[in-house]
Formats: sequence, C-alpha cells, structure tokens
Amino acid sequence: MHNLLNIFLSVLAKESAVVSRIGAFQGQLYIEQGCLIFSLAALHEFLNQPCDEKNPYQEFQRQLYQSTLNQDLKAHGSQVVVHHSTGKVETNLYRLERLPTADKSL
Repeated sequence: MHNLLNIFLSVLAKESAVVSRIGAFQGQLYIEQGCLIFSLAALHEFLNQPCDEKNPYQEFQRQLYQSTLNQDLKAHGSQVVVHHSTGKVETNLYRLERLPTADKSL
C-alpha cells in the first residue's frame, strides 16, 4: 500500500507525470475538480499497469482493507471518501480529497 500512498500524494501535489498517466487511463479513475475519483477495480488496474507482476484483485482488496491508508492520508491533510454509493463496494466510486482546513482565526 506504500505505492498507493505515494500515488495519492503525487496527485495531491499535482505532479505532472502522475496526472498525465491518470489523464491517459481508460477507466473509472480520473481527476475532477482537483479530486481523484476512482473505483477499486480501476485503481487496482492503474497500479498494476506499468509492471508485469500482477497483484490479484482479491489480494489488493485485502491489503487495502487492512491498511492504515486513511490515517496516513490524514497526516497529509487528505482522505478517501465515498463519492458515489451504489450500495456495493465493487461498484462504488471513491474520492481522494483534501480535508477542510480549520479556521484558526476563531
């Protein structure tokens, strides 16, 4: 999941190489209004594109569910939330977004 965290942080930093790869991706993984939108299947496919060693989808899901990804992202001021719920994990769309900043003037 370290690779996934790095991809997410690259998106948040608007790194052109990663943003270009996402723009060229054909599937349910895209950037909309500065947020990364994705399905789990598309995210798995995107992560496995440049390498020959395939991580089976079920293993990817298991690792994702057991990871501390959202906690790690919160340390960087962001989180993954459900973007569009279909009632099924397989078909939901998720969104990587920045956390709202607290108003420190109060």
